[in-house]
Amino acid sequence: MMEVADHLKEASVKTKRSILFVAVTGEEKGLLGSRYYATNPTVPAASMVADINTDMYLPLYPLKILTVYGLDESTLGDDARTIAKQMEVRVQSDPEPARNIFIRSDQYNFTRRGVPSVMLEFGNEKGSPEAAIEKKWLTERYHAPSDDVNQPVDKQAAAAFNVLIERLIEYVADADAKPVWKSNSFFRRYAMN
Repeated sequence: MMEVADHLKEASVKTKRSILFVAVTGEEKGLLGSRYYATNPTVPAASMVADINTDMYLPLYPLKILTVYGLDESTLGDDARTIAKQMEVRVQSDPEPARNIFIRSDQYNFTRRGVPSVMLEFGNEKGSPEAAIEKKWLTERYHAPSDDVNQPVDKQAAAAFNVLIERLIEYVADADAKPVWKSNSFFRRYAMN
């Protein structure tokens, strides 16, 4: 997040809408930080038009597949598809919808305030070598003492992910229309609050 913010500043990027970077904490304790911020934003609540969450950023292998939680809920998912396609990255929706990840991460508190939201992460195909790498990391390092600064990071993949996020942010912030919930989205009801 800091690197993307830094790069946008260094490049003197100018967009129609402001871009706000928010770092929250307390996700594992019940999404506490995002709940507080979504309820007490530092900007007028109506000015928040999109939330792009990058929780569980795991650049452990090349970025070939992007998992987008909330992909089909709003036009923000379509925007993510557009940017990924430009970068020749395949997009997939939640590969395990029964786990309800979309409502278990920080974007959900923004969703509950009516803000179209997505969470983006490195994706893989079930049974692939990349899936095995991710499973091994989750088993051996996730929330463990070995979850430290000495991660087996694929730096080129991390850079590609940052470029994708940066392009998506710029695309959304500079679009004529703000993202909207799709008519068939369950979460559209929150936009009416």
